[in-house]
Amino acid sequence: MKQEKLESILDTAKKMFARYGLQKTTLDEVARMARVAKATIYNYFGSKDQVYLEVLRREMDEIVEKISSSVSQEVLPGNKLITFVRAKFRYMRKAINILNLDREGIEKLLPNAESIRNELFEREVDIIHSILKKGVEQGVFYINNLPLTSRAIAHALKGFELNWLVQESEEKIEQYLDELMSILFYGLMSEKRGGK
Repeated sequence: MKQEKLESILDTAKKMFARYGLQKTTLDEVARMARVAKATIYNYFGSKDQVYLEVLRREMDEIVEKISSSVSQEVLPGNKLITFVRAKFRYMRKAINILNLDREGIEKLLPNAESIRNELFEREVDIIHSILKKGVEQGVFYINNLPLTSRAIAHALKGFELNWLVQESEEKIEQYLDELMSILFYGLMSEKRGGK
C-alpha cells in the first residue's frame, strides 16, 4: 500500500508540475488529485521542492534508461550514435519537467534541480563516450580526444534541445538531426582540399 501511495503522489505531481509548473502547483491539489492526505506527502517527502526533485530524478532515470535501451539494440557504432541522437530528442520531448527547468529558470529557485539536469548531461556524455570509444576500437571513428569530443557532441545537442523541442515539429527535428549527423560523420569539407 505504501508503494502505491508513493507512486500515485509522484504520478500526479509529475502531471501537475508539467502542466502548471513548480510555482503554481500546490501540495493541496496534488494531495486531492492523488487521493491522499497532504500530511502523507509531507511524511514521504518533507516539502513540495522534494516532491519536484524526485519527479525530476525519475524523469532523468527514465530518459537515460530508454536511450540506453535503444542504443543497445544497435551493433555498429555509427548506428549507435544515430540512435542515441534520435532517442535523446524523442524521449526529451516527453520529459516536460526537465524541459521546464530551462524554460522557467527553476535552477535559480531550486539549485538542486540544476544538479539533476547536470547529472542527466553527464550520463549522456558517458553514453556518447562509450559509443565513440567502441567506434575508435573498431576503426570506424578517428578521434584525437575522446573525452573532449564526447562533451562537445553532448553540448551541441543540449544547445538544440529547448528551441527544437518546443518550437519545431517532430518531422522538422528529424530533418535537422539527419543533417547534423551527416556533418558529424562526413564533415563540411569536400574531398578536394586547398582549392584544387
